[in-house]
Amino acid sequence: MVKTGICGDIYENDKILDNVLDIPELSLVGFYSPDLHTKEFKEKSKIKSYTQVESLLNDVDAVIALSPLTDSFHLEKLVKNSKHVYFEPSSKCYTEDFNKLNNIIDEANVKVQAGLHHRFNNTFLSAKPFIKKPKFIQSKNFKRFNFDIDSHSVLMDLLIPDIDIVLSLISSNIKNIKTSATSLNYSDPDIINVRLEFMNGSVADLTASRIAAENSHEISFYCDKNYVQLDLYNNNANLLKKRDPKSSVNLFQENVGDLIVEKINIKPNNSYFDEFSSFAKSIVYDKEPEADVDKILKTYKIIDMIKDKLKLETVRR
Repeated sequence: MVKTGICGDIYENDKILDNVLDIPELSLVGFYSPDLHTKEFKEKSKIKSYTQVESLLNDVDAVIALSPLTDSFHLEKLVKNSKHVYFEPSSKCYTEDFNKLNNIIDEANVKVQAGLHHRFNNTFLSAKPFIKKPKFIQSKNFKRFNFDIDSHSVLMDLLIPDIDIVLSLISSNIKNIKTSATSLNYSDPDIINVRLEFMNGSVADLTASRIAAENSHEISFYCDKNYVQLDLYNNNANLLKKRDPKSSVNLFQENVGDLIVEKINIKPNNSYFDEFSSFAKSIVYDKEPEADVDKILKTYKIIDMIKDKLKLETVRR
């Protein structure tokens, strides 16, 4: 078993703790957290608490890094200590951070996996076999925002998983990026729209907003002969195609106008459990993680380009 520790705000992540405990390849040694609720959490969970991160690192082989200990400084420190790392990425990291981290990973010979949850989302995984060479992808990711708690980087954090999904489905280089943003109070953007144009002609139109009345996340994938609709918040997925006049609607299909709508069966899963299991197996069986730093580096290069585009638009205004 891989001796594992958790670093970061574990108080707000009970389900992460529960899933780590359920992974047979992982043995949870304890946790280090700068959070003020550590004592309360320790008494409730019965998990060993470390007062110094160095003490924890001496006792473990792998670390699950949570906010706020997921910036480049802390990630580099973990890898330089030859620890396998699972971490929650955010827009506070930059391309140069991951380039540097990649070089350190090679030297340390450890496994590092980014927490790109949508790669393990049961709705996306169930629908993925029906998504064949998408020509147009449209995503709307809206989040209720608490200005007293949330960081302004939430917009980029909402875009990161969608861009990762797009890159996992379109095997082509970026040709052009178009961006637009607006704000209701003339400070940081409240809504961002990004259009990614690829060399093979595919296009992804992504919208992220933090002024929604309720959380919602819907993605549509338009392919040659059909398209797939995902509702990631409600775990629904549909396969839609034009009705052939000669064809009849089957038992599990619905006729809407000239479209046939077929519900995609969503296989039950636990995305956190599957992520941690994938991370553990990459260590035990010495294989590349599902979401390694190379994959997230491609996403962050696009994030950096989006940031630059938005800065130029701000200057023009």
